Amino acid sequence: MKNRDLIITLIQQDLKHHQLIASLENLIAVGKEKHHLELLNVVQELMDVPESAEVDWGKTYCNYMGLASWFPLESTSDGLRNQVEMCYSHLEAIIDIERTYLPKDRLC
Repeated sequence: MKNRDLIITLIQQDLKHHQLIASLENLIAVGKEKHHLELLNVVQELMDVPESAEVDWGKTYCNYMGLASWFPLESTSDGLRNQVEMCYSHLEAIIDIERTYLPKDRLC
């Protein structure tokens, strides 16, 4: 997939952002919904997600973001790299399955 390094960096920064917001929520009343960077949309476009895979892809992306608070808060996002690689692989698999194995004219 083209732009792999850029996509991984964006996911890593988004995961770090979610981690910081989750930590802040424990200290003060701050809502996540008010602090989205909307990187999901950028990553989705860069990965050229088929419309038929958008729901599963988006849920998977959000699930990984939700796991951010499980990791130790560090000054850099380097400690999140393995999680980001897993997220990218999972997202890529959803796209590959949709394009390769599912019929294009399937009925709902």
